[in-house]
Amino acid sequence: MNHTPSKRSLRSGLKASLDAIPSADRYTISHQLVKLLLQSGLPQSSDSILAYASFANELSLDPFIAAALNQGKRIAIPSIDWTHKSMSAKQITNLDTDLIPGRYDIRVPREGCALVEPEQIDVILLPGLAFDRAGNRLGRGAGFYDRYISALKESGHNPTLIGVCYHAQIVDSVPTEPHDHRVDRVITELGPLEPQ
Repeated sequence: MNHTPSKRSLRSGLKASLDAIPSADRYTISHQLVKLLLQSGLPQSSDSILAYASFANELSLDPFIAAALNQGKRIAIPSIDWTHKSMSAKQITNLDTDLIPGRYDIRVPREGCALVEPEQIDVILLPGLAFDRAGNRLGRGAGFYDRYISALKESGHNPTLIGVCYHAQIVDSVPTEPHDHRVDRVITELGPLEPQ
């Protein structure tokens, strides 16, 4: 069964809802969520974390990334190859100098940032337009994360997958397709949601 129409309508509604969140609320929620991430012990238990550099209305992980870098953790950010529809993980050491605007104003690692081998990554923090309580994720439709995670799993590497979003992005059900990957848990500003 083709779930694309329902995914499309869900994306449209959620994008509008996210656009409506005031910037002051985004700032407050981002810091609440970062506090929860830090309290979860994630930085302490993980040597290498693939995070994301937020853009548009995504929940910002910048405060978490800064804190993890201060703790000496290896932080990687996706580097997108639009021609081959693939992504790799590149290490950053400074949020201000190592990220530059890429296509669609998505911040990406600058030239010269070191490649982090997939098998070195302990945790992936995934953005999404929506998550449900079963751990299903609705991305923006390009499939970069799903292809990257599929390659990791095919190689026998299974990092912990954590969805990160506003609580308002939790929905009853996310339509799924065979190539979609569930996350191990979701964290919002109200706390962690263990998949049911």
